[in-house]
Amino acid sequence: MNLAPRPAAVPLLSVTGVARDYIHRTGLFGRATRFRALQDVTFTLHRGERLGLVGESGCGKSTLTRALLGLDPVQEGSITLDGAPVFTDHHANTAVRRRMQVVFQDPYGSFNPRHRVDRLITEPFHLLDHPPQGRARAAAVAEALEAVGMAASDAEKFIHEFSGGQRQRIAIARALIIKPDVIVFDEAVSALDVSVRAQVLDLLADLCRRTPLSYLFVSHDLSVVRSVTDRVMVMQAGRIVEAGPTEAVLTAPTHPYTRALIAAAPVLPDPQRPPHEPASAP
Repeated sequence: MNLAPRPAAVPLLSVTGVARDYIHRTGLFGRATRFRALQDVTFTLHRGERLGLVGESGCGKSTLTRALLGLDPVQEGSITLDGAPVFTDHHANTAVRRRMQVVFQDPYGSFNPRHRVDRLITEPFHLLDHPPQGRARAAAVAEALEAVGMAASDAEKFIHEFSGGQRQRIAIARALIIKPDVIVFDEAVSALDVSVRAQVLDLLADLCRRTPLSYLFVSHDLSVVRSVTDRVMVMQAGRIVEAGPTEAVLTAPTHPYTRALIAAAPVLPDPQRPPHEPASAP
């Protein structure tokens, strides 16, 4: 798949020197110790850019995601969107939060199964000062569903009536419905099988051609990140150890950790080579 050309670099989401600590206590009366999950994280997501974040489980990707969305405070550094802070007085800045949305890994667990789709995808409306009502609301629901390849009539159905890939399309519709400036995809396709994953990634590429999406795509799967990002950052133990254009980083990595990730990634067989044929002549 081919992404739309990246527009000129205009800073949108700026992260500067961010550190995040957790307190760990062993037992009820155990001594408390401080664990630094993020250390000096600095990067910029530009408007219209598709930025990837890769690393092993436990490296700090989810901690960073929560901080970006204003769900967890940070001990050091700053996070701003168009110059406005994500946190104000140690609380999430609602004016900024409404400009950011997230698509989670589990497309079923992130929905209340008792509600119909039209209610599920309008959940972000609570962030708006004046959410659409009546016909305007119905039109927004239909537009969001159709943007991700679903039918407007699907708004009347329950989430259990859809396949995993369709549920993730609905999750993307929920993220799009208030037209945010930034979407965070948090392992958004890792729970899908290969064929369905490819369909969702094709959808992302198509959305990028039709709308100026800016997103952070968080994943442990290098092949997925390669297909849907312009730039990529590699995280190890809470630090960004390498960053640059996706193809350059994944083709010619400079950091030992990046090289180790690439070496450990599974390699799919060449479909042009007959079974049991060696990769090269002896």
